[in-house]
Amino acid sequence: MPEGRVIELVKAHFNLSISHDYNDFESSDCTIYNESTADGYDVYIITNDTKNVSVCEDVYYYDHDLTEQFKEQIRYGDTSFFIDNDLYDDAYFEDCLVELFVDNVEEIIENKELSFFAGEVEFLKEEYGK
Repeated sequence: MPEGRVIELVKAHFNLSISHDYNDFESSDCTIYNESTADGYDVYIITNDTKNVSVCEDVYYYDHDLTEQFKEQIRYGDTSFFIDNDLYDDAYFEDCLVELFVDNVEEIIENKELSFFAGEVEFLKEEYGK
């Protein structure tokens, strides 16, 4: 199954919308972006409130922590995300969505609200042994 279709299914299952449009920066449930410190270091922010970023809770030094926190935000119920486009690619968010699909494939197959193409359910059951 193409990776794009897997991502489409997992996003539909969790009702996720991911925007790279800066018009959605403040209106998303969760905003993920990077900033530079005064002395030139990059830090990464994951916040539910862009007007009140908590340095202790929302700021990360490493970008490899971002996808785990992204999955946590989904578990907490966030569905709309702004993710900076370059960061989305650099931190491998698509790989994270594929992992999320694999972790939840049984529930995705059983989700009656999803529309599957002919043979997809059978393929998923065979591929993932569910």
